Amino acid sequence: MNEIKIALLGLGTVGTGVYSSIVERKGALEELLGKHLRLSSILIKDPSKSRPTVGGVPVTSDFEKAIGEEAPDVVIEAIGGIEPARTYIIQSLEAGCHVISANKDLIARHGEELSERAAEKGVRFIYEASVGGGIPILRTLRELLRINRIQHVEAILNGTSNFILSHMRTTGSSFEEALKLAQQKGYAEPDPTNDVEGLDAFYKAMVLSKWIYGVQPSWEEVQVEGIGNVLLEEIQLAEQIGLRVKHLVLLNESLNLEVKPVFVDSDHSLYGVEGVDNAVRIQTDLLGCLTLQGPGAGAEATASAIVEDFLSIYETGEAYRDKPAVSAVTQKKQEQGDRTYLLIGDKVDFTKDRVASLEKHGTILDRTSLRFSHASLAALLYDGPLPSTQDDFIPVNSIYPVRLSKSSSGTEREKVLVAE
Repeated sequence: MNEIKIALLGLGTVGTGVYSSIVERKGALEELLGKHLRLSSILIKDPSKSRPTVGGVPVTSDFEKAIGEEAPDVVIEAIGGIEPARTYIIQSLEAGCHVISANKDLIARHGEELSERAAEKGVRFIYEASVGGGIPILRTLRELLRINRIQHVEAILNGTSNFILSHMRTTGSSFEEALKLAQQKGYAEPDPTNDVEGLDAFYKAMVLSKWIYGVQPSWEEVQVEGIGNVLLEEIQLAEQIGLRVKHLVLLNESLNLEVKPVFVDSDHSLYGVEGVDNAVRIQTDLLGCLTLQGPGAGAEATASAIVEDFLSIYETGEAYRDKPAVSAVTQKKQEQGDRTYLLIGDKVDFTKDRVASLEKHGTILDRTSLRFSHASLAALLYDGPLPSTQDDFIPVNSIYPVRLSKSSSGTEREKVLVAE
């Protein structure tokens, strides 16, 4: 039985999860592949830092020693960030190693370059684990939907933000309390900026766009908004009219991309996606709607995807070909602004005359108001264009887009795949 040597770069949260998964499932992996597996080295940054015991595996802070004179067959990059991860990946590819990474920031910026270098060397650069945690999003899109045109995507791609919003709604906790719990559970990093400000979801969305359409939107033109400004009172108000807030990636074939908090109704397929789960709702021209859902935060979910990537190197036989870039006609942006909004403001501002003035432009679908300890707030679910003049517009504290499900009218058939 031949041997496969694996070098692991990084032994943080993700790296430790990968190490444990390989060790615990070594027998099953060897049976599937028909080859022996050996962790040949583990690269760490700080030798003085306390880490889990990794019996029998050489640990080093020197990359050259980690690769060794006889290069490993597979290098798993679990360092994170741009550098030195990018340099290490390039050197691994140049040495003839397959490389697996879940580094969405790096892949969003340099994925094309790294894939081209891998192709030149006849090896694989695989990054399924970079989008959606444990959900096989990229593989599903490439292998199962090859003849479908993907018209648009709505996705929850950050498990930390989804956990925080879910916890606030179900427990009445503040944003700060929910974030602290997410950090205690290991869902959020000590510096949670990328998660709560939407950057993590943005990087994943850029990877997804390149994968689906062969090109990315201009980075400068993408609207990215996190969840830090969503108030508990707003979540509670919206629940009174059957809405929940989700931090969504909205991407379509015109390369319009937005990353922001959006309220969805109870018939929407992402309404019930709670906790650390991620989910992707894909609209295609032939299949209709497909929703994939599964764990999206934590070491186990990412480690699962990385190990599946490892298996795919030896099971799929060849690298994916690059997706052709969309045509210039398809790339042309179209103005398709949201028409349904949740307007939240002080109850005293929602006078009868002002609501009537707003109704000259559209339709009030629902309304509610609640008294909190410090104030009374009101919310209107409004369908139509927002008035351009202040005379016709109610002063509000917040305006949120709302996605109403088409499936509730029976016009769509939706298939749901849930990863346990």
